[in-house]
Amino acid sequence: MNCIGIVTEYNPFHTGHAYQLNTLAERYPDALRIVVMSGSFVQRGEPALFDKFTRARWALLNGAHAVIELPTVYATANAERFAAGAVRLLHQLGARALSFGSETNNAALLQKIAAKSSDKAVQEACRQAMKNGEFYGTALRQAIIAQYPEAAPIVNQPNALLGLEYTKAIQTYGLNMNLIPVKREGEHHNDELTTDWPSGSALRRQIRTNDNKDHLSKTLAPYLPANIIADCQEKILFNDYTEIERYHDFILYESRKLSATQLASLADFNEGLHQVWPSAGQKESWTSALDSLKSKRYSYARLNRMATYTVLGISRRLQDEAHETGPQYGRLLGFTDAARPWLQRKEFDVPLIQKWAPFVNTATGLTAEMATLDQKATDIQKLCIKNASNRKGGEDFYFTPWYIKK
Repeated sequence: MNCIGIVTEYNPFHTGHAYQLNTLAERYPDALRIVVMSGSFVQRGEPALFDKFTRARWALLNGAHAVIELPTVYATANAERFAAGAVRLLHQLGARALSFGSETNNAALLQKIAAKSSDKAVQEACRQAMKNGEFYGTALRQAIIAQYPEAAPIVNQPNALLGLEYTKAIQTYGLNMNLIPVKREGEHHNDELTTDWPSGSALRRQIRTNDNKDHLSKTLAPYLPANIIADCQEKILFNDYTEIERYHDFILYESRKLSATQLASLADFNEGLHQVWPSAGQKESWTSALDSLKSKRYSYARLNRMATYTVLGISRRLQDEAHETGPQYGRLLGFTDAARPWLQRKEFDVPLIQKWAPFVNTATGLTAEMATLDQKATDIQKLCIKNASNRKGGEDFYFTPWYIKK
């Protein structure tokens, strides 16, 4: 079956996401659109604004044929490991093409730049720049441009850079997948709703900072597909979304509780940062702690991911083993009629889980560790919901995948 894979977070789902799905539907009407989506936590190092089950349903109502959860160990990793985990899972589920939003739709150019980024000269220049204190992303961009100046307009754009990571993963693991970049409109990191194409950052900021719920609903309506506006409005009205300050308290709690030795075992804690982290955890807010930890070598994004590792207990060993071994399963969050033949044929290289309890209760080894982490992430994300009445845990066990008749 002709399957196009999409890697996403839908945090939250908006018109830009619907545009990508509709574009693929128009260009490839006979292809199945399979989405691998971050679950309860996202790559920026925080719980998703809305729960994964709701976000999956919104995607299915707007052009996705199936939504599969990306295991948390990959969803919270750096860009390279995030991309590798997601792309490998899509390939294991039968996708032979990968689509993503990008500032360029020139697939051949992305492939050329990705191949160039793996050259020894580029890798050595990248390592040297990091030794000099540059962030990984900045170091890689500088190294690529030095060897291939024509790449500058591409690698300096956020979505294209993530598209390069997807392309690198396909090349590194020898996956049989074509690239279908869809040119992205709007500003990816703009915190204001100033264009016709919103950024997730702007939508999250509006929802979390605007106390006038009626006004907020009208403000957001132009940026949401019509068929999810009422549902989104209801969630906002009843405060059924994560409160970021509440999550920040979890970070401070873990930072004060964990010893330097315990921190040293967590993913990405190196170069002595485990020694200064406990002192930062004594600050009055995570924002203040973050500012005290920020350095030329450690970006805010990296520190936020490390904070997530303290809250979820993601060890260096687990993340390394998961990256080395690859995804052990996919968790089906929902599907439409179009995906039925794909599900029935079961031509997957990993289990596709529909009933969580029997799977997790019999899982062993790395699979069990990854599944337990997914549960923990869901329970903590629910505990961060602003409305206390919606903080019930254990949702993974009683959720049944959505079935959308369309």
